[in-house]
Amino acid sequence: MFQIQLRYFQYILSVSIVAGLLLDSFPLMTAAFVGIALTWLSEMLIAQFEISSEKYLVVMVILLLSFSSTVVLSFVESMELNVLMVLLIIYVLSFFLFQQDINIYKIGNVLFLLMVSFLLNGFFTSTQYTENINFIATLYISILALKTLATYFNIQFSNFQFFFNFFGVLIVVVGFSSFDSYQTLDIVLAAITVATFTTLLNFLFIKIRFEYELTSSLTNQIYIFDFLIAFLVSIYAVDALNILNGLF
Repeated sequence: MFQIQLRYFQYILSVSIVAGLLLDSFPLMTAAFVGIALTWLSEMLIAQFEISSEKYLVVMVILLLSFSSTVVLSFVESMELNVLMVLLIIYVLSFFLFQQDINIYKIGNVLFLLMVSFLLNGFFTSTQYTENINFIATLYISILALKTLATYFNIQFSNFQFFFNFFGVLIVVVGFSSFDSYQTLDIVLAAITVATFTTLLNFLFIKIRFEYELTSSLTNQIYIFDFLIAFLVSIYAVDALNILNGLF
């Protein structure tokens, strides 16, 4: 039940992004994006750990570590995100050494999910993000609407979902990028790399979910926001904004 409430909260935060676009409010959109990333991580961790037990402390520590990239990089601009991530990995591995009843597979899953959200929250403090926030928010809302319609028409669970995921991102990125003064080749390269990485990362998220011990069923909302997080991470991971500007 709590997982379902978290997914509804992600929709509320997505509406906040729309409001931020209409009001041209940078703080509102940034807060909503960070909230979506942390809510997604919370929902994933709850499926890994039984929060009714003492393991809720582990969940809280992981969430604080994920948010630390936003806090540290906001106050210490000279700090490199890669250096901070290495320190994070060392700390997390040391932390899990003192935890009982947590197997190596669960540690690996949690570490991967933490790194994804950690890098994403760090991206929300970068210059690239602040200079392109309206563009990123528009792409996010467009893909959310597209995936919601796909779920309604059952494309989400058909054999064509991987083709739909790839070409959906491809069309959205190419479509909105065409309104700016980007070169056609740069647009195509950025769209293909983002679409490919998003599809593969989303598939990896789903595979991790099937390994969960506490998840009894997968719902539409899980697939949608897994895909949206994969899309946001892909923009950062493949350096799509620089590719659009012809900076390789």
